[in-house]
Amino acid sequence: MASSNQYQLAVRAAGSTDPWQILRRTDGGPGITTNLTNPNEVDSDGQDSSMLLTSITVGGDVSIAFSAETYDLLIRNVMGSEWVVDGTDPTLSTIIIGQDTPKLEFLVTYQDVGAAGKSYVIKDANVSQLQLSLSAGEILTGSFSIVGEDYVADYDPAANSDTFTDETTTKPFNCAQDVNQLTIDGQTLIDVCVNTMDVTINRNYQEDACIGHLVPHQFKGTATVTGNISLALTEDTFSLLGQSINEQEFTVTVDMNDGAAGNSYLFELFRCKLGVEMPSGGRDSVLRPSISYTALKDPSIGSSIRVSRTLAA
Repeated sequence: MASSNQYQLAVRAAGSTDPWQILRRTDGGPGITTNLTNPNEVDSDGQDSSMLLTSITVGGDVSIAFSAETYDLLIRNVMGSEWVVDGTDPTLSTIIIGQDTPKLEFLVTYQDVGAAGKSYVIKDANVSQLQLSLSAGEILTGSFSIVGEDYVADYDPAANSDTFTDETTTKPFNCAQDVNQLTIDGQTLIDVCVNTMDVTINRNYQEDACIGHLVPHQFKGTATVTGNISLALTEDTFSLLGQSINEQEFTVTVDMNDGAAGNSYLFELFRCKLGVEMPSGGRDSVLRPSISYTALKDPSIGSSIRVSRTLAA
């Protein structure tokens, strides 16, 4: 029997002979799903007489605990541009939304199936969506979604002389200790008690099925950056309602580091328009406005979001 602890997921650039980078995850993974259709032909015995393979779905969702370096290749793919190293600080690099999304491939291995394990490959793949979720008293978690256009159903890494890069060892970010600042920057800077927050980068891939093909093509759509914030009701946060009615724009920032390890990430979301739902509640409830936001492209940056990372030298 196969154990989930022996399920291994790895990634590399599509079509390359680079070492597979083993990914850390908490749940989920990309799959190959066969979809059968009954032609519904009349049978004199009153029974089904055939089923036909009409399409194959390639991809899936992966849940993670976010850590430094581990997912930088996936961030690069979903953002659609290169990490640009700062000219004065080689440990600092930034990335913004672009249209360059070179494809990836993902290797799934059931290490305890058979003598050497059994593997399949998701080919010509992209990260369609990346989400990070922060919650008080929790680890910083997230998820990413994979869409692929091809597959190898039975792949032998040893026969292809594949090599592997071990999992990263950086610690997951801790929402209680590693998040330096969450800010909503309107007319004045607001530092508030945030209970939960998430950031979602969605490339809105569209599936396009074609006659003569089992696996649909995938086409990249509009890059949308959205999220939600649940925060304490204070005099400052009460004013967000009026500012939302007036369609005021905000900058939302999330700054985090992993302590002594020396790695940090800064997420800057520009020109955010906020939707505000004012709270109500029953006895002894803590009242928190619910904020939804959409980040718009900042012409001076050329992007609705910028991610900066500083990695330990």
